[in-house]
Amino acid sequence: MSIPALDTTIAGSAANSYVTLQNAEDYFDAQLGSDKWTGAASDDKTRALLMAAKRLQGENWLGGKVASTQRLAWPRLNVKKIDGIHPDFSWGYGYGYGGFCDEYYANNEIPQQVKDAQCEFALIFLSSGGGSSVAAGTISSFTVDGLSVNFAGEGAAAPTIDESRAKALIAGLIAGTITVRG
Repeated sequence: MSIPALDTTIAGSAANSYVTLQNAEDYFDAQLGSDKWTGAASDDKTRALLMAAKRLQGENWLGGKVASTQRLAWPRLNVKKIDGIHPDFSWGYGYGYGGFCDEYYANNEIPQQVKDAQCEFALIFLSSGGGSSVAAGTISSFTVDGLSVNFAGEGAAAPTIDESRAKALIAGLIAGTITVRG
């Protein structure tokens, strides 16, 4: 079974990644704790990047897609840059924080933090053996109000997957969660 090639065509109908394998290699060259990435086979890295791009698809992004035919969530329309520069420098202070600026991501621009988050999620998938949830142990009991999960077997514990670093990268680009009640 062959692995699909990474397609990073911006707003492409067949795009499946925001970063190339070389982009990810460059990202991890500058990161501590990326031993799982550097030690992985090229095919596994590609699989992890594909899984990470799919993981990012599940976010409730701000704005809207540039084209109805684009496969990935980015690029998007009407998303203000988090630390953008206001176009009117006559104010005397050209920098602001999202809401104070009128600088938006271009319709052919993928924010660097989205690319970095894809790399971080890829590392998570490589580190966890491909899963982003409990990968080992059988759940023997589950309590809703007390929110406790017990696993069968001696010393079995829930493996923890820390997505906080990846999620922090994209936090300013996410609209939040939506609760739907019937």
